[in-house]
Amino acid sequence: MTTNASDRPVTRIGIVGGGAAAVCLLDRLSLTQGLGPGSVTVFEPTDNLWRGRAYQRDVDSVLVNIIPSEMSARMDAPEAFLRWLGESGLPYAAGDYAADGHFPPRHVFGSYLEHTAERAMAALAAAGSPVRVVKDAVVGARQQRSGEVVLTTRDGRAETFDYVICSVGAGIPADHYDLAGNPGFHPDPYPLARTLPTIAEDADVTILGTGLAAVDVVVSLAARGHRGRITMASRNGALPAVRQRPIHPELGHFTPPALRDLAARSADGLIGLDALLELLTRELAEHGAGPSGVLTELFAIDEEAPLDRLRRQYDAIDSTDVGVRVMQHAVPESGPDAWTRLRPEDQEFIRDNHYRAIMSLCCPMPPANARTLLRLVAEGQLRVTGGLWNVKPLATDGFHVAFGDEHYETDVVINAVSAPSHRVPVEAHPFVESIVEDEAGEYHPSGGLHIEPSTSRIAGNGRVHRRMHAIGDLSAGTLFFTSGMPSVVERADDIVRAIAEDAAAL
Repeated sequence: MTTNASDRPVTRIGIVGGGAAAVCLLDRLSLTQGLGPGSVTVFEPTDNLWRGRAYQRDVDSVLVNIIPSEMSARMDAPEAFLRWLGESGLPYAAGDYAADGHFPPRHVFGSYLEHTAERAMAALAAAGSPVRVVKDAVVGARQQRSGEVVLTTRDGRAETFDYVICSVGAGIPADHYDLAGNPGFHPDPYPLARTLPTIAEDADVTILGTGLAAVDVVVSLAARGHRGRITMASRNGALPAVRQRPIHPELGHFTPPALRDLAARSADGLIGLDALLELLTRELAEHGAGPSGVLTELFAIDEEAPLDRLRRQYDAIDSTDVGVRVMQHAVPESGPDAWTRLRPEDQEFIRDNHYRAIMSLCCPMPPANARTLLRLVAEGQLRVTGGLWNVKPLATDGFHVAFGDEHYETDVVINAVSAPSHRVPVEAHPFVESIVEDEAGEYHPSGGLHIEPSTSRIAGNGRVHRRMHAIGDLSAGTLFFTSGMPSVVERADDIVRAIAEDAAAL
């Protein structure tokens, strides 16, 4: 801490990464009493300030996949985004849930994030804590004996902070087949507004990956009137689930207090998978559902053909079995408490056997996107394949794609696979590596850095660093559930509360 002329403590906060998580942090800081005067510095080297990669300016066909009433960046105002849409005169979130146009484009949510950031910055400036944006990458972090942290930027600038929050976001897709530099290969689909105009309307297009990013590519190609064949190809062929009509159940059993109590009553302070499933079963029963529907979906991703699963789930948008929807509500609300109290062997079992299914169910696609995919399949333009094992450039233009015992040639390859499993973007490697080398933190074997679950403080080498926090994918190894806006908002609240309590104790 430093002091100003009147000897009041000044809290200097550095946020590394200026995307959606940074907006949530600024908003929470602007509403937090007791921090006193200070300063906030946000380091963001890209042109996607406040938007991040996820909500950058792009085509209208790239949609959010969470209902607008649950997309707020504010902990105490869950319908803030919905209100902003109305105040802005934008036509989204109106009409039937499953109709085209209900889910807004992601760039629209990005505009809401910009609005939220601007409001938070004004409030912080009025409270004596101005926000400064530095358009440079942080490449180093070093602890001082005092506990302060010195951040070094790419241009050699060094600044000292009382608290540092790492919010570097997700990286670009991994280039599994070393295709970079080959004509017709697009290493990152986003922004699609830049990628798609370079592709001939009659080109044969292969999309690597079958997740949400790959779905974005397909529906955006369709929106442009693409006429050529489209293939979605991945190792497993697993598509995101289709979001059912939302319900808003009030949880009574599978709650954070109940999970904490269950862990406290065990000898080791942890919960076994059987006990966790029993609690979830009680929650489902409370809402008139059994575990069979949830279990069916968990196993269907491996046992059911991708397009059969897509058709079945689309037909079940209004299913009377609310089990999956209760689980989808419970996961962001209670999942972090459940996961961090689960025994390590059970965590490993879930990662090894059910990770794809859980991510598919908890990150579903909007019904409008499912409808587009099914239309393209019915018209013979789209196919979805699993068993992908090789892609290589041809001697002339184009690529050879091999899946299972089959192979084909394609003109264009768009890389839409998931970001690398270590969840540290290439651009952030020097910064994160410096944290590890300085022994302020250590890598988690399942990705990112070890963190303290309740505060998101970076942990490692037998201690918790009370001055450094991580939010987003960097904390996914510890928390598992990190990417949805509800989770980001909750983690931002945890971090700001921890900073305020620590600052008050000094």
